[in-house]
Amino acid sequence: MNFFKTIFKSIHGRVWFIVTVCLLVAVLVINLVVTQVGLISVTLNNVFGFPLMEPHGDTSAYHYYTTSSADDEYEYYEVGDGIDSKEDALNAANALNVTICEEGFVLLKNEQVGGAKALPLQDGEKVTVLGKNSVNLVYGSSGSGGSDRTGAKSIYDSLEAAGIEYNQTARAFYESKESGGGRAANPSMESGISTGIATGETPQSSYTQAVKDSFAETDTALVVFSRIGGEGFDLPRTMMDSDGNKLDGAYAADDHYLELDQNEQDLLRMACETFEKVIVIINSSTPMELGFLDGIADGDETMIDYDFASGVQGALWIGGPGNEGIMALGSILNGTVNPSGRLVDTYERDFSQSPTWQNFSTNFRNDKRADGGMGDGYHVEGKHTGYYMVEYEEGIYVGYRYYETRGYTDGEDWYNDHVVYPFGYGLSYTEFEWEIVDAPSGEASFDGETTFTVQVEVTNTGDVAGKDVVEVYFTPPYYEGEIEKSQMELVGFAKTPLLYPADEANGTDKPNSCVVTVEFTAYDMASYDYNDANKNGFQGYELDAGSYAVNVCRSAHDIVGSIAYRLDADVTYPEDPVTHNTVENRFDDVSEGLSGPTMSRADWEGTFPAAPTYEERSVTKDFIKSLTWTYADRDDESKPYYTEEMPATGSASEEAEIMLYDLIGKDHDDPLWDEFLDQLSVGEMAELIGTGCYSTARIDRIDKPLTTDLDGPVGFVNFFGNSDVYDVCGYASECVIGATWNVELAHDLGISVGNESLIGNEKGDGKSYSGWYAPGVNIHRSPFGGRNSEYFSEDGLLSGKMAAAEIAAVTSKGVYTQMKHFALNEQETHRNSNGILTWANEQTIREIYLEPFQIAVQEGGSMGLMSSFNRIGTTWTGGSYALLTEVLRNEWGFDGMVISDFNANTAYINVDQMIRAGGDLNLAQNSKPSTDSDRLTATQVSLLREATHNILYVIANSNAMNRHGEGVTWSYGLAPWEKVMYIVDAGIVVALAVWGVFAVRSAYKKQKQANKKTDEQMSE
Repeated sequence: MNFFKTIFKSIHGRVWFIVTVCLLVAVLVINLVVTQVGLISVTLNNVFGFPLMEPHGDTSAYHYYTTSSADDEYEYYEVGDGIDSKEDALNAANALNVTICEEGFVLLKNEQVGGAKALPLQDGEKVTVLGKNSVNLVYGSSGSGGSDRTGAKSIYDSLEAAGIEYNQTARAFYESKESGGGRAANPSMESGISTGIATGETPQSSYTQAVKDSFAETDTALVVFSRIGGEGFDLPRTMMDSDGNKLDGAYAADDHYLELDQNEQDLLRMACETFEKVIVIINSSTPMELGFLDGIADGDETMIDYDFASGVQGALWIGGPGNEGIMALGSILNGTVNPSGRLVDTYERDFSQSPTWQNFSTNFRNDKRADGGMGDGYHVEGKHTGYYMVEYEEGIYVGYRYYETRGYTDGEDWYNDHVVYPFGYGLSYTEFEWEIVDAPSGEASFDGETTFTVQVEVTNTGDVAGKDVVEVYFTPPYYEGEIEKSQMELVGFAKTPLLYPADEANGTDKPNSCVVTVEFTAYDMASYDYNDANKNGFQGYELDAGSYAVNVCRSAHDIVGSIAYRLDADVTYPEDPVTHNTVENRFDDVSEGLSGPTMSRADWEGTFPAAPTYEERSVTKDFIKSLTWTYADRDDESKPYYTEEMPATGSASEEAEIMLYDLIGKDHDDPLWDEFLDQLSVGEMAELIGTGCYSTARIDRIDKPLTTDLDGPVGFVNFFGNSDVYDVCGYASECVIGATWNVELAHDLGISVGNESLIGNEKGDGKSYSGWYAPGVNIHRSPFGGRNSEYFSEDGLLSGKMAAAEIAAVTSKGVYTQMKHFALNEQETHRNSNGILTWANEQTIREIYLEPFQIAVQEGGSMGLMSSFNRIGTTWTGGSYALLTEVLRNEWGFDGMVISDFNANTAYINVDQMIRAGGDLNLAQNSKPSTDSDRLTATQVSLLREATHNILYVIANSNAMNRHGEGVTWSYGLAPWEKVMYIVDAGIVVALAVWGVFAVRSAYKKQKQANKKTDEQMSE
């Protein structure tokens, strides 16, 4: 007591005591919160690069390492030859990415200039690079499609490597503030932007005389136009600011982002008036309006005259090239590489004439009125509900399917008025001659089991070596008013090897010609009749009797030759030809939920899509109430997942006899799985299912390691700042990969990513990156889709084939892909605002939007899928039994793991609904399924068990099990951030103690002096 009296008599002592008590209490509370509150500790683990956790609610973080000498016995997956380090893997990946861009960049225009084509450039030809964004390229996108751009190569790096001289003055100008600030950074995630995005192009008034004078030093201009995109926002169809005023550089507020703005048009006009030759570089992963390249206006009065268009002699599309892919540009410009890319989208002349224009994003309503919100919002009795919708009223007529079909019915003039470049289009520096080999004569008959083999001999008849692409489409018989069918539909394709001019060819390693083969089956030409439109009493995939044409094409609009076939009687396919499982309608409620008609080629004008009216968006309270999933049906005996038999469960404290490594290589239905799963407790299963945030949880007693699972489509994306992820390749955007039309390159990409995975955290624990949230296989439904860069194409077959090759390859390296986003996730606007309700008929759903997923599952062997934020009809995709179980598992035969999209306490993403639907893993930091006693029914436990089974089946067959086996032991320690925290704690305690020593000494010294003074006074 005397101690405290002494301390409190001193002001320094009082300050020290109060500060010490408060600070120690604060430190204790902070330590308890960050280590014991799961959400916080897991977040810190992810942010600071250590996503490890205990399995039973203890979220302390641990570092693991092997202490056994038996590691090499259990290397189930190995890196490729010549890859011995992180540096090797990165160098090989960057080199591959350049090759992808060499084959993926598309030559759009190449006119004659003098005695030669505009491209390749002549020896010694010096260029001026124009455009503010030339010094700030769009390498990819943002969000999961983003990547660390540190050290990314520039256009100038590419020109220098190719030996092409360029205008240094112009470069310095664009790199300086004299030319303006350029474009802004990508909008933030979930920004839901409804305003325009300024291109940031430099106005002509900013060009100095010195810069203008420098143009005389060169004859050729490279004019760069760039467009961004990314997760969480769609591209604007307006160029206005939040106050309704037009943005700087725009002609008018009602222009859109994907046409040239005023500054860009002025720049192009200046280039055409100043330079002898102009080459346009399109640095955009989504299509732009490119009518200026062929000189045909689109009727937009805000566009300047096209009288300068003849001055544009060449154009290249480069998409998003990734960190080093731009190095391919110089090689193409100087002719070292002959471009062989083909477009993955139809380039429309006027996007406002597209069938998707009216049914996308907010449908041009930005007012957020109380009586229904934006133009895609539902309202009840005049009040906005917070729920949104999108209707796919264009049906199967997406991209080229619409333009080729309507062009067939309305004529070539209509087609030319609406299309600048067709799907599959691309030029070369050489010429190729084609001959269809062994084609049947006349109209050959076929049946429902026929396999078609189309062989085309391709010969290089030009002057330089190059690759060509053979595209095969079919034309089915169409009967007005019956099943909707596209006039042209891609059914196969093949890319040639490098073919040499006749005078260079040697017939062995330098061929002049080759025969490519495209195979497909009769089933591949089937249409899905969801409503028995042809009145033959069948619903499902079928072929109508009649005449079919198999078209060998250079693009969807350029037919080189056709082969005629005839089917004498209708053919129906009640079963999936791969699994032999029953196929039937699964989405009748979605088909019936469209507010208007689905577009039909029988009446283009009368069925052309229109934005939903206010009345069509008016719903009842009961409808809105039905959108919230409840537990009311958890014990409903009518549900297909209902069971009365309680599965066996174990205790987390018991020693396990069967380890996860004992299941390596076992089939999904192997009896040993039942014995293994009997060991797991309800708590362990719930923890595993509920904490799938860029990892899967560790369960020590079955030797289940914690995994590192990463975004995204452009390689391993360090989305949460995980320090274990570093020095990985930023590959080209998926649309560039798709534009190669080369499945072998997609395979090579998968191998490359797999090698990077196996090298993994080289400077840390040596663990692999085992899960990959990729590839993305949604469809380019609209050019304004914010994530088009993350998806391959507007076509499902091309997307599926490229994805399948990539997946099969990366799976061979032990990486499990969680292909995304399943399904109908073609826009970002309101995607997770209570889950946007997506409406389409079942033919559209299956033929367009499910096709790439099915190909990737059945041909690529994907072990995982990611469901999407949106709903199909009223049901969240991750909670749709029809989608995840009836279609994916029961029809397609999928045995793997389905993960949700990111669940940041998103109310409508319900993990209990998820496991009932056939989903398995919650992409969340800590949001577990119910284990309360009143909800822990036999059905609930059986569902927990099945989801756990699916997750562990995938992990057991992945590279996460490398160095796991009998005799291998693992030790654990604190995570780096915890060590730092405790060191800081210790430092605080020591500092307070040292301060306390001085404070106490000072207090006692003052007390002693006071006592001495008192004694002296008393003695007097």
